[in-house]
Amino acid sequence: MAHFVLVTPVWNDSDRLRVFGSELAKTLNGLGLNVTWVIADDGSDAGEKDELKKISDQFRRIYPDLVLHNYNDRSRKGWAIHQSWREYPDADFFAFVDADGAITPDTIVALMRQALDGKTRKESIVGVRVLSGSLQVHRTLLRKISFLLFRWLVRMVVGIKLLDTQCGAKVISGKAYRAIQTSITERGYVFDVELLAFLVSEDWPIREIPISWREVAGSKLCLWKDIWSMLAGLLRIRRRLRLNDNR
Repeated sequence: MAHFVLVTPVWNDSDRLRVFGSELAKTLNGLGLNVTWVIADDGSDAGEKDELKKISDQFRRIYPDLVLHNYNDRSRKGWAIHQSWREYPDADFFAFVDADGAITPDTIVALMRQALDGKTRKESIVGVRVLSGSLQVHRTLLRKISFLLFRWLVRMVVGIKLLDTQCGAKVISGKAYRAIQTSITERGYVFDVELLAFLVSEDWPIREIPISWREVAGSKLCLWKDIWSMLAGLLRIRRRLRLNDNR
């Protein structure tokens, strides 16, 4: 049976995880899928670490195949995911889902089932938040502008034309990830961009699937404040892609 490693990264997010994690544990229980669920704590405060342990113990009673990874120093969300994935070098698929509940447990499970459709297990599945149609995401005007601006920057600077690099639900082929994992160096918001850019560069197939999604308040990212660091990250990715192409 295919082995999935599903990571939920958290940083001082025990209140959100308490709600979302309970739902996810119940959804994973009895599915018939081989899923190791990892809660990756990206250097939360001491009090938060205690809460995460209590919460994880509660979830484990519902879904036993749960592991809590505690990283003492904050390395940003992307690197917490990357570090946790590397603990399972032989997994068939590597996935992550955010703890804020914007994406439901049923949705990430549906993406994992989609990944099983590929007989070669080379295809990665990426959730897409759409701005029209039956799955239209209703976002504030500011968040919509931020989304479109960042997508434009990714296309102009990095050159990949995916619809939504930043959606917090992805299922990556284990074969593909192992082929590119040493190229991944970004730790923060642009981790997703680098991951997908190297998959595209190495011709690993990616399937984009529109998903249900809801906007949740409390994001720790502010595009207008963080734009320069994100742009610098995109430029670093472009430079590494060019070096990779010239090898």
